[in-house]
Order: sequence, then structure tokens, then C-alpha cells
Amino acid sequence: MLQQMLTRVSPAELPAALQKIGTSQMDMYTGTLTPEMIFNEITAQLTAQDILLPAAFAARVAAHHGYTEVTLSDTSCWILRLSDDPERYVHLHPGRYSPHSLRIKAAALKTAMAYKAAERNGLLTGELLTDINAVRAMAALSPVRSLEDAQHMLKIISLVSQG
Repeated sequence: MLQQMLTRVSPAELPAALQKIGTSQMDMYTGTLTPEMIFNEITAQLTAQDILLPAAFAARVAAHHGYTEVTLSDTSCWILRLSDDPERYVHLHPGRYSPHSLRIKAAALKTAMAYKAAERNGLLTGELLTDINAVRAMAALSPVRSLEDAQHMLKIISLVSQG
């Protein structure tokens, strides 16, 4: 899903798109299931539990402190909440510390996404620290002093590049 967003966003639109990520932490799915496979498995589980329809799903979530969990075929755990969008009423995200997920800082994800966008648009110089700080400036983030200080970001850049 990140890859889809990165291919649609122009360099001029990138700062606004990155703002939507926020400033906290999140869990990023790193497993092999595609978004379509995740959707199909979750739909099958909700159907089997007879909670696929909006009213039934809303009742389940309300009865379980605002969320419900499902475990997929790869053992990843997903949290399902009721969305504000009546058309897409299931909001989902990987469970905290779930198998096949990585807890990441928003600034690291913003850096990785800006780096990939800059790479896609031929804006990188080949000097890693210089490039990281340039894309961090584009994302309104402070520079890093050294590559040693950027290890978490480098890991996220690598993961985003694999997608």
C-alpha cells in the first residue's frame, strides 16, 4: 500500500502526504501476504463468525472494548476497529508486536518514504547521509549527524524498497 501511495504522489505533494503519517509510532506489516490476501482472509473470518455485515461487525466491536482481533494464515495478528467511513467500515492494522510486524517511528517512515520518492524522481546524489538529510528536510524533519544515528531509518528504507 505504501508503494501505491509513493507512485501516485509527486515531489510537490509529498510533504502534505507525509503529514498524514503523524508523529508517533506504528506497526508495519512485513510478512508475505499481499493486501488482497489479507483482505480475503479477514473477509472469510468475518463471514465465518457471521459479523461481516456492518451492524453485526459494529456490535462485535462494541462488545469487545472497541476492537476485535484476527489471526491470519501467516500467524500475523490484526486489530479490527469500526471506521468512520460507512462504505469501508472495517479499519485494520497489524497488532502491536505481532509476528511479521515491526514497530516503527513515524519520522523513520517519513524519511523512508521521502527517500523512495526522491529516488524514483532521480533526486538522490549517491551520498547516503547527504541524501537522507535532504529528504528529511523535505519532510520537515531535523537532520541526523551520522549514519550510525540513522540505523532505524536505514532499516525502514530497506523494507520500503523491498515492497
